Amino acid sequence: MARRSRLMGATGALFSLVALAACGSSGGGSKTAVADETADWTIPATFIDCQAKGIERGCIGKGVEDTYTPLAKSDLTKPWKICVTVPHLKDEIWVAVNYGVTAESRRLGVDMQFHDAGGYTEVTNQVSQIENCVSDGADAIIIGAISQDSLNPALDAAVAKGVVVIDAGNGVTSEKVQGRAVVDYYDMGKAVGDNLVAQGKPMRVALLPGPAGAGWAERSAKGFKDAVAGSSVKIVDTKYGETGKEVQLRLVEDTLASHKDLDALVGTAVTVDVAQTVLAERGQTDKVSLYGTYINPTTLELIKGGRAVCAPTEQPVMTFRIAVDNAVRLLEKKPIKEGYERNSPKPLLACGEKAGDAANLDTFDASTSFAPKGWKPVTTVKPSK
Repeated sequence: MARRSRLMGATGALFSLVALAACGSSGGGSKTAVADETADWTIPATFIDCQAKGIERGCIGKGVEDTYTPLAKSDLTKPWKICVTVPHLKDEIWVAVNYGVTAESRRLGVDMQFHDAGGYTEVTNQVSQIENCVSDGADAIIIGAISQDSLNPALDAAVAKGVVVIDAGNGVTSEKVQGRAVVDYYDMGKAVGDNLVAQGKPMRVALLPGPAGAGWAERSAKGFKDAVAGSSVKIVDTKYGETGKEVQLRLVEDTLASHKDLDALVGTAVTVDVAQTVLAERGQTDKVSLYGTYINPTTLELIKGGRAVCAPTEQPVMTFRIAVDNAVRLLEKKPIKEGYERNSPKPLLACGEKAGDAANLDTFDASTSFAPKGWKPVTTVKPSK
């Protein structure tokens, strides 16, 4: 998933913060309280008309900026049945997704069932989960997709049977889905690029965006490249590769060996993690600056500790709160913005002291990106009265 520089100093969501005895501190450790999952909220968002001129398949393109305001529980005419399936629950991002879905389902008082497919190789399993959602009588399905294309027949079949389908997190190319809560990774990459350009000094940069062909990696790379085009920030190397630590370690070592005068390295959260170790071992921590193309708790800690500079977040908690509200809005026939099918939070950039004037950790709200500390994934939410 995963999911900007002029808005980076603002906190992500505007909803109330209260201490929850059962939850503890927020996942990123930046606050001692977590968002009250029953509280009202609004968030700066991007809205895209998927039928507009210039919008590519999968509803990719330029949108308009506005504020996303969800329905109130009193707006619902019934406790709708929502079914959710995501690739897995093996990392902090998808656990955060589970928290966002659970929180919004509880706030709205809907019936929610949550499934994980077991990994990105389990396309057949996710197809079965979609089919089971339909057979179990779901009013809406929220899909955090394993594949952009392979799930389309199952999703189209669900729509044909009257089920509302919301594409969330990763993105699918089906033109039948009725709503999308997907942050464009182009904006994630652009946020980092804009930050480097704003420093106003020549920089030699290597870009390690992730797996070649992966939609999020390619869009992130394009956003970064477009942001630095024509500036004094020069991309001297681009290396694609899987996000496994061994692969990224090899890419980092090859890059540093090939470019002795490198000023910055921009890459995935895994890239940043392995690179900071390599740089420390070589005594180059202060020579090569590290920037992430997305953030996880490890990246945030590295930024806090001065071992990385900045990284953007797609705010997965809020992305999937929007997905739940969007599903209910379509069922209630109360769209947030008529004609705009894709709604997503505006990405935020978290920057530490090494970022100078762009430093914003004192206002960065990790609760929009990570689940509360100690959160255990929830599979069922029953309607509240």
